[in-house]
Amino acid sequence: MRPNAEIEFVMGFTAAIYFYLKHSHTALYSVVVDNSTGATALEELTRLVRQASQELERSISTCLGETSTARWHVLVAVADSAGHPMTQLADATQLTGASLTRLIDAMIADNLVHRKVDDTDRRRVLVFPTRRGLATHQKMTRAIEAGGLDQFADDNGRLARSLSAFLEQLHDPEPARI
Repeated sequence: MRPNAEIEFVMGFTAAIYFYLKHSHTALYSVVVDNSTGATALEELTRLVRQASQELERSISTCLGETSTARWHVLVAVADSAGHPMTQLADATQLTGASLTRLIDAMIADNLVHRKVDDTDRRRVLVFPTRRGLATHQKMTRAIEAGGLDQFADDNGRLARSLSAFLEQLHDPEPARI
């Protein structure tokens, strides 16, 4: 990617985040993006992405009546009843090791999920939803829809595609030279 294209991408991405924050009725810091430096735009992008993530997590957890979105992420991941390893759940929840184990243990105690040793690889443990977990997932889905939060995903996936493209660029083994 050419240097100016990177700055243009960051500027466009920042504008998209700003649009979503503005329309989600959150308190915004003033958005000032200096077109003269990529570093300033990157700082602004970092702040906006972090703020958008925190506000989205707060809005979802409030809508769900939960203290965090972690249980929702697990239930969404296991809702297909196919059984998922802890590594997939770590990706879904952004939790690691002991924190994820404590979450799954608490969800087992609440009868939302259960563990089972993988029949094909005895070293691996799969997590499945219980009937109560599936009912809770459906209840959470209805709460998200009733709360109107699903409107942020109703842009034909544009924001999600932009975020995915941005993440791919960050993980590119040969970052563009500026």
